Amino acid sequence: MAFIRVLVMLGAWAVFHHPAQAQDYPDRALRLIVPFSAGGVTDLVARIYASELAKGLGQTVVVENKTGAAGAVAMDAVKQAAPDGYTLMLATIGTQAINPALLPNLRYAPGDVDYVTMLTTVPQLLVVNAKSPIRTVAELVDHAKKNPGKLSYGSSGIGSAPHLAVEIFAARAGFRAVHVPYRGSSQSITDLIAGQLDFMIDPVTTTLPYIQSGKLRALAVSTPQRLPALPDLPTIAESGYADYDVGVWNTIAVLKGTPRPVVKRLAAESARILASEPVRKRLLDVGAVPVPASPDETRAFVEREQAKYLQIVRDANLKVE
Repeated sequence: MAFIRVLVMLGAWAVFHHPAQAQDYPDRALRLIVPFSAGGVTDLVARIYASELAKGLGQTVVVENKTGAAGAVAMDAVKQAAPDGYTLMLATIGTQAINPALLPNLRYAPGDVDYVTMLTTVPQLLVVNAKSPIRTVAELVDHAKKNPGKLSYGSSGIGSAPHLAVEIFAARAGFRAVHVPYRGSSQSITDLIAGQLDFMIDPVTTTLPYIQSGKLRALAVSTPQRLPALPDLPTIAESGYADYDVGVWNTIAVLKGTPRPVVKRLAAESARILASEPVRKRLLDVGAVPVPASPDETRAFVEREQAKYLQIVRDANLKVE
């Protein structure tokens, strides 16, 4: 009988323990794990979000930058924490879609997390040297088709979002070009300006200053909406490639198994944050477009992106050496 009473007590604890935790949530500081170093656009987006989340929850939200191993270091930090909503992760296009498609021995799975919200997407720009005679997407495609395999483009590395953006565009447009990978955008842009490359697609945060200074010419935007900073610049979709949409996106995630009331609380706070005009302006000022979405909408989006990039990697036979 005593054993049965213990089982009943344990069952009651299991039923009421999580709701009580969720009801009291949060009663201490939170962490937001970012898989990039401090100072970049992703880090800035994370810090804007963390600051606003702290105001809404009434608790400190500490941003922790954990880089390395293709996002695995950041994911390890999340997986080692309890699934209680006190450890969040800024999960990106790289950690959730590109790396799983590209890296066969990745030491985490995208399914290790549940999603709270979409956060932002950073549009990319299709650019050429300002001295190039090419002025439109159509002219670039025509030139590339007339010179198969002769045009070159740079990216921030094999399997990076800029690299795959060109792979998707070239496949849709029906041309081939030579990929020249770099360790970051700065050197590839330098070589594009110097005439060593013919074109590239790279985030607006890195390309816009060179466009504004007259060193690069923008041909199109990689996402469906035009940019307020370049309102006359068409999108790639508007230029004849419907449904082309390749932004560098970010989400907020928590460890799988986090109580649903906690996820709902975080989702509600996130919706409030992304609906705030001052917050939206701060994000847009650093080149990030706010993209609010529910947990279910975010999960569905990420799953579509995972399928898209898996197919792109397979079709292009991409491998990381």
